[in-house]
Amino acid sequence: MSPISDSDLNGGSSRRRRFDPELHQMVTNRIFQNVQSRLRLDSIDDYTRERLQAFQPTIAEEMYAILSDFYRHMTQFPQTRKFFVNSDINVLKTRQSQHWQRLFSAEFDREYISSAVRIGLVHHAIGLPLHLYLSGYNRVLCDLTTLAIHHYAGSLASSDTVNAIIKVVSLDMDIAISCYFLAENLRLKSDDPTVGLV
Repeated sequence: MSPISDSDLNGGSSRRRRFDPELHQMVTNRIFQNVQSRLRLDSIDDYTRERLQAFQPTIAEEMYAILSDFYRHMTQFPQTRKFFVNSDINVLKTRQSQHWQRLFSAEFDREYISSAVRIGLVHHAIGLPLHLYLSGYNRVLCDLTTLAIHHYAGSLASSDTVNAIIKVVSLDMDIAISCYFLAENLRLKSDDPTVGLV
């Protein structure tokens, strides 16, 4: 689930595809149209935003350590290590840190949606299986909730912040899953001119 640049699409797995800017624009538009209803459905309200913004400085302080642990863990396994072969881990840490900071700013504007969609589509394009992508989310989510519990020492703010973290990480995961399904659906339609014909 680490942000990967367009340049990381070169070489490696035979399943890798070129990043498609038109697909990125199409999926961004589709998701952005529905983001407000998703926020309401997930109860991401003003109080949720306040909790995230209050916790954002703590995340900024600890994110490098969390991401260092994340990459150390993910590069232990052959099925995930191969996706980092030609990548600069420090660059990936910087990009991923920027993504998490954008998420926890709780703006959920078009810039955030566009960034989240780009990340989802690039991971789809390099052929990263969805279950491995979600495993990465799980790893960081556990670390972030543990950080909140320790930071607030079991107070009400701890519970509310953990709830806020789960809500927005779930939203980010939802966008990633949507990218996979939309990209695959649109790819199949473009490959088969009969799809969608009555």
